[in-house]
Amino acid sequence: MSNHEVKKGFSRRDFLKSSAVGAVGLAAMGVLTACDSSAPAGAPAPEGNGAPVAASEGERIFGMCSTGDWLGKAPQIEAAAIKEVIEKDVVVVGGGHSGLLAALGAVDEGASVAVIETQPWSSFVDLKGDGTNRSGWYGEDIGHINSKWLIGRGFGPYNTGEIAYEFVKRTMGRCDPDLIRKYVQNSGPMLDRMMEIYASMGDRRIQEDSAVVVKKELHGKDDVTVDYSDMTQYPLSVVHHQHDEDQVYPMQVGDYKTWPCNIQFYGHQGNNIEYFNKYICYYAQEHGATWYFEHTGVVLVQDAGGHVTGVIAEDLNSPGTYKQFNARQGVVMAAGDFKGNPEMCWALLNEYMEWAERSGQTVADWQYTSTRSGTGHKMMCWAGGIMETTPRGCMGKKSGPSGPWGAGPFLQLNKKGRRFHNEAGTATASGIMFRQPQGLASFVTDKKVFQTLFKGGLDHGAPNFGWKEMADAMLEGFNSIEVGNPEGTQISGVAVAESLAYMKGTVYAANTLDELADFLGYTGDAKKTFLAEVAHYNELCRSAEGDIDYGKQKNLMIPVDEAPFYGGKSELNSKPSLGLVTLAGVVADEEFRVARAGNKEDPIKGLYTCGNCLGNRYGLEYVTPMAGNSLGMAMTHGWLAGKNAAQGI
Repeated sequence: MSNHEVKKGFSRRDFLKSSAVGAVGLAAMGVLTACDSSAPAGAPAPEGNGAPVAASEGERIFGMCSTGDWLGKAPQIEAAAIKEVIEKDVVVVGGGHSGLLAALGAVDEGASVAVIETQPWSSFVDLKGDGTNRSGWYGEDIGHINSKWLIGRGFGPYNTGEIAYEFVKRTMGRCDPDLIRKYVQNSGPMLDRMMEIYASMGDRRIQEDSAVVVKKELHGKDDVTVDYSDMTQYPLSVVHHQHDEDQVYPMQVGDYKTWPCNIQFYGHQGNNIEYFNKYICYYAQEHGATWYFEHTGVVLVQDAGGHVTGVIAEDLNSPGTYKQFNARQGVVMAAGDFKGNPEMCWALLNEYMEWAERSGQTVADWQYTSTRSGTGHKMMCWAGGIMETTPRGCMGKKSGPSGPWGAGPFLQLNKKGRRFHNEAGTATASGIMFRQPQGLASFVTDKKVFQTLFKGGLDHGAPNFGWKEMADAMLEGFNSIEVGNPEGTQISGVAVAESLAYMKGTVYAANTLDELADFLGYTGDAKKTFLAEVAHYNELCRSAEGDIDYGKQKNLMIPVDEAPFYGGKSELNSKPSLGLVTLAGVVADEEFRVARAGNKEDPIKGLYTCGNCLGNRYGLEYVTPMAGNSLGMAMTHGWLAGKNAAQGI
């Protein structure tokens, strides 16, 4: 039976009716290519253990408003193609951030582990010795709460319930509060465990990382040799915080709270997290985990009862050759997102697809270079799981005009010169930007720029004064801004502390608002409106009622009335970009067990998930109360899922 067919003897009405009663009725009409422990590899699983089929030919996958058959059928793997069978307690599919911690969690419970990873080891570590960025452990900072390291730096402890609710509020309830709670409450202990392992590797760290060459293209200066042997020390690790050392947290900006809760591995170049993560990998390998690099998971193995008992993986160095990894306790799916699969993105990221299509884009415009193609999501759906409901999101947050100063609460104006929202509402900004006239948008401030800048929250992309070298470079650049130069002045940014070489922005400075409007590109009626809107904004700032237009909080209503005047600009459009990763995943319960057909009362035994394979975390977009929580959540959930799999929870 194909993925588009309805089982003989059932009408479409019968199919929909039976699926409504729960997992049993839904699964009874599923199709899955998996294998029984006593059957040939790739043999169909017995009825009752499969994935939902499409509602009708060429229409969509059951239970999702997706277009086309992005799921397809599970591949048939002949027994003769399997050249090796490997027995482990736990099998982890994916060796990125969540998979690394899943392996650690499992070995900490005494389990033997196989990690199946598509990329080579050279994607994760600097084998060339030239300091260039790697793609394996993607990202730089670990968002977490109440670790010993954070508290030792003076940040925390904080109320975990308050932070968890802030996450839920920002998703507008489009998340699973228990998954968020598990992250917030366990992320500190997770980082403590990583720090414990890292501290135990002192001699090896000195041997490998005390003389790392960083190329001038990354550093912005000459080639330098850097000691990376202790990434826990400043400036190799920093905390994203505001300028004032005495700032009380959480900061509340635009009715949203933010906290300084991360460890950011920056210093001289981006992506320095390698020099921390690799020691966790070494430890896991020394305590029962084996990495199978350049292997990719293909299909899950299920027994006659539908329980997941293993994974079939292809050896990428020998295409068409497979290994079967049998898991005595469980399989953890940590295979990442599906940004590298444009058809899957187009089908599942519904709001983004609508904006894209209306702006003239096609699925071909979403071709990205990425090894993360959604195979893990498909494998789980073939085994009986299902994707979270809409809105299914990605990290393609659409930011407004901010220049080098990040997403601060500066006055913002659109193409027509009009103010259009509460600039302090960073959690609502992205959707509003899509709905503005396409073209010019600007931010405007004046001599009091730092009064506003120092009041910005700590959302991702907000002002960050954790790395003093970067902040000093921004301040030095600010003092060099040439007033009256229509070309503007490029200065170092203070939004995301990655690398002084490329985090920059252009600022325009003028003696009058009229002149600044010219520099920013406003002409005719738009210029008249620009000047009138600034004047109106100043009136609101001085009034007793405050911002009666959009509700910006009173302490952020700072008039733009003292020369010199500063501004920056950007181009808004309704063409979405998927950003770093997709965020949509498969439904699981609070123990990270994949839910059969989305029913958390019926978890698929032996199948766990975490990271960007896991659904119900973010809703439509990455709008969060601290930077770095994508990695932090992936790692924490991975650590817990690995422990659960090892214990058979």
